[in-house]
Amino acid sequence: MNTRRRFSKKKMIILSAIILGIAIVAFMSFLNAMDPFRHLRITIHNQSDYDLTNIQASLVQGDNLFNNNESGSTYVFDKDIPSGANVKFAPQLKLSGEGVVSLAFTDSRGKTYNKTVCGYTEYLSGNSYVTVTNENVTVKEECM
Repeated sequence: MNTRRRFSKKKMIILSAIILGIAIVAFMSFLNAMDPFRHLRITIHNQSDYDLTNIQASLVQGDNLFNNNESGSTYVFDKDIPSGANVKFAPQLKLSGEGVVSLAFTDSRGKTYNKTVCGYTEYLSGNSYVTVTNENVTVKEECM
């Protein structure tokens, strides 16, 4: 007598879907765990009534605090950010040693802003979140 039970197709499909779901959750958790080690990304939330223009990220390194003309130390974001838009970009900067990343931009009124988006970095990795409102600019740093 054969006492071995066979799985029905329905049970196999349900089991496969559960395994696939677990694999997707595990993969997404891995990606979230690796997020701080990816190249630095800056996210700008323009909650103001004004468009943002002339956006550039600059890197100041070591004893170069007053002379920021080294090759690879400035990245110009070539698009404007309209009022109400959210934009994420990875500035292509070259770092040797340690440094500070600042973000400069102008709103459509002509007011210029310069904010530190990464107060200290050795690896140009992680995230910085910049929120622009009519009253102020706030920065949340998660950089390494």
